[in-house]
Amino acid sequence: MQIEKKIENGVLYLTPMGSVDYVTAPELDEIIESESPSVEEIVIDMQNVPYIASAGLRTILNADELMEDRKGVKLKNVNKDVMSVLQMSGFLDTLNII
Repeated sequence: MQIEKKIENGVLYLTPMGSVDYVTAPELDEIIESESPSVEEIVIDMQNVPYIASAGLRTILNADELMEDRKGVKLKNVNKDVMSVLQMSGFLDTLNII
C-alpha cells in the first residue's frame, strides 16, 4: 500500500491507496505514531481505500485515542463499502466522518 503524507498548519493529511488490512495497517500505524506528537489533527482521505479490515479499524481507533486531547481524527471520502464496515462494527458513532 502506498500512503501519501502531508503536514500543513498542524494537520497531518494521510491518503492511503489500497486496502487497509493486517498486512498494510502497520505501515499506517507507524506514520500516525511518529507524526501524531507534532500535530493537532489527523485527516485520513479514504477515497482510494476499497476495503478496511479489523486491523485497519484498530489503527484508526488507536489514532483517535492518540489525538483525543486535541482536534482528533477525521475520515473523509469514505466509500459505501468501507462505510458499511464502519456501521456494522459500531464505529460510526465513535469516529468523525466528514
